[in-house]
Amino acid sequence: MRHVLAMLLLFAVCGCRGRSEDAPATPLARVRCVGVESHQWSETRSLRGTVAPLPDRDAIVSAQVSGRLLRVLVREGDMVERGAVLAEIESWPSRDAQRQAEALLGQARAQHEAAALAASREEHLFERGISARQSFEAAKAAEGQADGAIALAAAQVDVARQNVERATVRAPIGGVVIRLLHRVGEVVDGTPATPIMEIADPSSLELAASVPASDLVVLRSGQGATVTFDALPGRTFPASVRTVSPSVDPMTGVGSVRISLETTDARIPIGILGTAEVRVAAARSVEVVPASAVRSAGGTNTEVVVCDGGRAHPYPVVVGERRDGVVQILSGLESLNAPVRVATDGLTGLEEGTALEEEP
Repeated sequence: MRHVLAMLLLFAVCGCRGRSEDAPATPLARVRCVGVESHQWSETRSLRGTVAPLPDRDAIVSAQVSGRLLRVLVREGDMVERGAVLAEIESWPSRDAQRQAEALLGQARAQHEAAALAASREEHLFERGISARQSFEAAKAAEGQADGAIALAAAQVDVARQNVERATVRAPIGGVVIRLLHRVGEVVDGTPATPIMEIADPSSLELAASVPASDLVVLRSGQGATVTFDALPGRTFPASVRTVSPSVDPMTGVGSVRISLETTDARIPIGILGTAEVRVAAARSVEVVPASAVRSAGGTNTEVVVCDGGRAHPYPVVVGERRDGVVQILSGLESLNAPVRVATDGLTGLEEGTALEEEP
């Protein structure tokens, strides 16, 4: 009997040992873990806009008289000084009008001279008692009308001369020709509806942006900013907020902000897109993690996986801004004892208690 019991005990031990050796080991998830860091974080607003000259250093040049463009003396990119001749409009109608006005002025002067002589003669006759007072007064009235005719004709001559001068289009400001809108031979109507060209002074530039009301209320004149351009990768330009619109468009809900670029770099062309990061509050200390450490937890929820004791521990977190590859953690980790370390890669499949193998 003792022999049988010993054999049964031996079989039981061998069977248990075999099942233990055959059971697969629990796999370890390979991850890289880094510590949650404290950064000095300035609250900013990101504004997208286009480069523009100062409002008083940009001019849409139109002809002041109607007619056909005879000459355009500049090209896009040309630098011009204030008062320089830019274009010429056909002026023969204005010159004909000037000659006609000058002829009318000469006629009015001759009529005035005759009226003045007649008035003088009637005055002499009236003083001698030969002519009636009524005749004398009529002669003086005719002289007065002749004076008015001279003034009217002289004004018409001035207008005609101005129209002749306006047929020569001059630069209202100094700057660079950035756009030609009409060519030689085309007709302009002498109003802003048919501009000939645009001139801008590139020595002082701004970033003009349209922003929603939620950003507009925290922006102030004088706030510092940095501006970047897709066309100039790797470069940043210092700037500051110059003006903030006091109102928003009721249709779109946005207002305008103009940001002065504190640079004279000639490689910044007018009209290109740029992004301004405006500092709207003083820097403060915040907790950040790499952007790759944050994963979706369903819907709009987010979480990080805390590495602790060789195990994974997902924690829901509320994140803030993303900047330079890191994400601000607003809440969710304050209950943990420092230092807190989170997984930055290999997050797929990591659940509560998953065994971790950290990569160096």
